Amino acid sequence: MKIPRLALRFWAGMFALVLTGIVHGAEYTEGAMRLVLQEGTGRFSLYYRSNAPGASYEPLFMDQDPRTSFLAILLNNRVYRMGEASAFRIRLGGSSARPSFIFESPFLMVTQEYSFIKTPGSAVSNGIRLDIRAVNLGKDSVQVGFRLLLDTNLGEGGGGPPFATEQRSLAAETVIESRSSEQRWISRNNRIGLMGSLVLGDEKRPDLVHFANWKRLNEVSWKLTHVPERNFNYLPYSIGDSAVCYYFDPLPLAGGASRTVSILLSAEDSRGFGAALPVEPVFVPPVTPQSTPSGSTRDPVRDRDMAILQDMISRLDAYMDGRLFLSDEELATMELIIAGIKSRYGLP
Repeated sequence: MKIPRLALRFWAGMFALVLTGIVHGAEYTEGAMRLVLQEGTGRFSLYYRSNAPGASYEPLFMDQDPRTSFLAILLNNRVYRMGEASAFRIRLGGSSARPSFIFESPFLMVTQEYSFIKTPGSAVSNGIRLDIRAVNLGKDSVQVGFRLLLDTNLGEGGGGPPFATEQRSLAAETVIESRSSEQRWISRNNRIGLMGSLVLGDEKRPDLVHFANWKRLNEVSWKLTHVPERNFNYLPYSIGDSAVCYYFDPLPLAGGASRTVSILLSAEDSRGFGAALPVEPVFVPPVTPQSTPSGSTRDPVRDRDMAILQDMISRLDAYMDGRLFLSDEELATMELIIAGIKSRYGLP
């Protein structure tokens, strides 16, 4: 069956994920929650399982390609996307109670630490607290800000507003500033809802939370210009694609000093986050790749296929953005290449 042209980019990205092995990660489970940390990319996925009979874990935001949600750091007017910036090495850290990503560079260390929580209306863990910490490893003061983009999807395609707060529905592109009295936002489908904090006790609110089309938010390096009442489309390719982006504006950070910001994410609770009590998770060891007979995990054929897919992704991105023309013959060839890779690795 012919793959629609606009689906080529998605499938190429999906098979690249499979070949790099980033679909495997460290899993942490507690109560109704499953947290997956992908060390290869520095991304995380979050899943919730209701107490309904036969219920399975459902993603609370987009997990088909975890790279669409990410943390970015603004350091002295330069933006670094964690997991993509070559200046930062990635490793897992923390403990089973507080697992973390650690992004290390010669000048800055950034930690994303996760802990499970339960909201007032839940008997078991139903969310996480995300603490993001930056430590200035240099001697001179620097300016450090944080940006967290979440590729939400529960509110898409249901015919209603993709977001709401406890005070209003958000049917169009919206910004919520730190002076707002709103406490939380929700994105829901007919089964579950994702709830995010807009305030966390006495801690500093985000300077800005922007609800907009994912592609628009993804394509800017830092802040997106707000267009009031704009819908969640970005024609011609991105239709009804919602996302939420947290901003903590840059502040001075002295040499050796640290700065921490925090966000809560959970399954929807009509009572909000309340005290959001922490709970201890159970650690499930990460899946590790099988070694080749020589003792190395390198596979020349897989490396070649990865290079082909990455080149294809770049070309398709340029095509979809109008920067490159691809003929019907070239698109058909890409379809055949994807079919061949699927067959070689036994992919459906």
